[in-house]
Amino acid sequence: MLALMFKRMNKAVAAFLLLSFGVLIGGVWAFITPKPNEPQTIEWLQTPRSLANFSLESESGEFNKQSLLGRWTIISFGFLTCPDVCPTSLLELSILADSLGGEPIKNDIAFIFVSVDPSRDSIDSISQFVKYFDPTFIGITGEKEALIQLAGGLSIQFKVSPNEHKYTVSHSTTFSIIDPKGNFRGRFRPGFDVDSLAINFKKFIIQTSDFR
Repeated sequence: MLALMFKRMNKAVAAFLLLSFGVLIGGVWAFITPKPNEPQTIEWLQTPRSLANFSLESESGEFNKQSLLGRWTIISFGFLTCPDVCPTSLLELSILADSLGGEPIKNDIAFIFVSVDPSRDSIDSISQFVKYFDPTFIGITGEKEALIQLAGGLSIQFKVSPNEHKYTVSHSTTFSIIDPKGNFRGRFRPGFDVDSLAINFKKFIIQTSDFR
């Protein structure tokens, strides 16, 4: 417990430095969900939603629907020059990953960060960025059409406006949960209580027949 608390404190300091750096960059913005009065929990879909196939890229090569099969996946969207929302979201997810640690849960959950700004975010830079938060995190991006296809299947919106004078990027901040069969099963937002959400998530995936 003390080790986890210390790790959380270290990550909080790191996030603060990232946020400070992001403010200096400026010129970008995102759809920010107001902090709720009550801790966020998971909204499980009553009917799993099958995702259409897509083709994006990771540091290991092509990343598609087949890459999602066999384990649970939590997907977030963002971009590397995001001044605050994306680093904070990844910090939250890294703490969640710690809370989901232990066999057999952790090895059956992948965390994916999707950059919606491929013209500026290279695969290598995305991979390095996400691994700063957790070495198991995977970064992906690709052509605009493929990004729209994946985002649309998860009810995620984003917009990139490469204006010569003001380059802006906006995106939804919802985290999406994909089951081992590649179906969209649930979602949650930033500002969640890590311990409560981890308990909810563990209970659900242990009870579902998709868990193995």
